[in-house]
Amino acid sequence: MRYSHPQVRQTARRIPILCVIYFALFSFFWLFFLQRDLLAQTQFVMSGGTTIYRPVSAALLCTFLLTGIGGILTRLFSWLPLRMGVLAWFPSFILLGLLTHWHFPMLADVGSSPHWSVYLLLFFLFLLGLFLGRYIPDSSKENGTFSTYAWPNLLGLLLFSSVCVGISNTDIRLHRTLLSARCLEEGDYGRALRAARWETHPSRLLSAQTALALSERGILGDSLFYYPQPYGSEGLLPLPSDSVLFVDFPLAAGLHLGYKRGAHTRATFFLQVIANREKARPAVRQYLLSAHLLDKQLGRFRSELLHGDTLSAESLPMHYREALVLYQAVDSMLQPRLEDSLLVARYEEFDSLRHTLGKRRERQYRVREQFANTYWYYYFFE
Repeated sequence: MRYSHPQVRQTARRIPILCVIYFALFSFFWLFFLQRDLLAQTQFVMSGGTTIYRPVSAALLCTFLLTGIGGILTRLFSWLPLRMGVLAWFPSFILLGLLTHWHFPMLADVGSSPHWSVYLLLFFLFLLGLFLGRYIPDSSKENGTFSTYAWPNLLGLLLFSSVCVGISNTDIRLHRTLLSARCLEEGDYGRALRAARWETHPSRLLSAQTALALSERGILGDSLFYYPQPYGSEGLLPLPSDSVLFVDFPLAAGLHLGYKRGAHTRATFFLQVIANREKARPAVRQYLLSAHLLDKQLGRFRSELLHGDTLSAESLPMHYREALVLYQAVDSMLQPRLEDSLLVARYEEFDSLRHTLGKRRERQYRVREQFANTYWYYYFFE
């Protein structure tokens, strides 16, 4: 379209530049910061684990190609009204969404791709927009300001960005699992734990990754029950089948413990076997003690603990002391006993609150407010 007004001609040159800048920034941010781990997992699955994902190179290459497609379509659809020039970028946003729409049921990814009818509807709307642009063109005597034409295009870019996000895989549990795996590989255990901290329904794989991060930091016995534990002791260790992850997590856990778990071996049995070996690593015993706690086997836990530790409030991790105080409350004849008056008083407060009148759900809510991160809460309410 040729415009007679010089200001409009200048605007017609600026609008495509505005679209290029917006799309390039959005694409790189989306691929590098928000979908980095999903793309790494996608490449791992598609290549059978034979390639290495380079996040910066991949984000730049995809952004360059998709921006190029948008630029070519802008030239092809140069007849579009100035207010509708953004329509040429719609295919690039759809392709960007398709790059990150993959789902991985083997990683407890509960999401699903949009139904094919959604893509059919989007294609129909795109054709409708082209039809309207073709048969309702701008006048050659257009004389609006830059903002008159920029705002409709910006709104279109925001709308297309929303469509891109909508068809992409944004399952938060999957992304947290993938982020945790990458942080473990990089040795950033603090960030791996932050990725899992607010996940209320973690996958079994994420639970095992959290246990490994805690063990690497030496705080497994102090912080395990700060995180939900819906799988008991089976959530402590990965299975060989978990090698479907782009990070070889079973290998990482095997290197930490000194042995890899077999496919059909229960976690507690595996830990007990390797803990009895002469050169068992210290981490194995911490895992075994935690497995007994997760299985609510207080007798086995205490027996294993007495093999190598004294019942000292100063030397034992917090969750171990909580378990001992609970066991001593159940069996008053136990000897030796852990002497920790402050923790005993706190348990008595917990027990009193647990037996208050009211419905179970109401009691659980009141107890969780004060004792959610304790072993006692796990033992009685999970």
